[in-house]
Amino acid sequence: MEKNKVKKLSQERNEDANDTLKNKAESKNVFEKLQNLFIEEGENNKRKYEDLSEHIDKMKTYFDEKINSLKDNTHENLEELKYYLDQLNKNNKGNITESNTFKDDFDLVKIDMIKLKKQKEDNVNLIKSSMRTYFDKIKSMLSATNANIESIREELTNYKENNQIENKKRNIEILQLINDECEILNKKIEESLNSLSTDVREARENMCRFKEYMENQMTEIKCSMEANKKEMDDKINAIYTNQKKLMEDFYPSEKS
Repeated sequence: MEKNKVKKLSQERNEDANDTLKNKAESKNVFEKLQNLFIEEGENNKRKYEDLSEHIDKMKTYFDEKINSLKDNTHENLEELKYYLDQLNKNNKGNITESNTFKDDFDLVKIDMIKLKKQKEDNVNLIKSSMRTYFDKIKSMLSATNANIESIREELTNYKENNQIENKKRNIEILQLINDECEILNKKIEESLNSLSTDVREARENMCRFKEYMENQMTEIKCSMEANKKEMDDKINAIYTNQKKLMEDFYPSEKS
């Protein structure tokens, strides 16, 4: 959109320059007609004709120099404007390409992070499901173990032989060891779940930092494009001011 505005402004100023040249050509024709008129009157007054003819020649020379100067300045201004427009187009293309590259990289990273997040969630859900099943089995086993312990305790009260009592005690110790191992295993599983939650939280933090970095890059690119636009506007306004000053020098009566 900014490129179209610059192009439109350039076309309008070219039209102004063409109108100015056309007006100069018409002015030139007017002076030629005046010269012919003075020639006719000079037949009646030769000395007056010679003075006026010389004055007209000087005026014609003066205006020819002004017209040529205006043509040269207009051509140079148009060339300079074309150069700055080309530079602006190159800068805009480079900024757009860089912006698209950052956006593509960000989209790829975002997709990877979403996949990683889903994979982590699936793993957590699978582990939780497995843990529930495992805990149910442990609970069932502990219930059976407790029932066996109670049964053994009841049997110990009923048996008086030392050998049978010692055997029952060993069974109780074995069951107690099994119970201790189950508690240790439960603690290890809980630690694994905590570690997995930490990994998921770190991945989310990394994604937020990368998103902030990409937003900062996009902001810098936007500021650079606005600075280039302001520089072009300043150059165009300077060219337009120079052309306007030349026209005012050329037509001082219009200014008044």
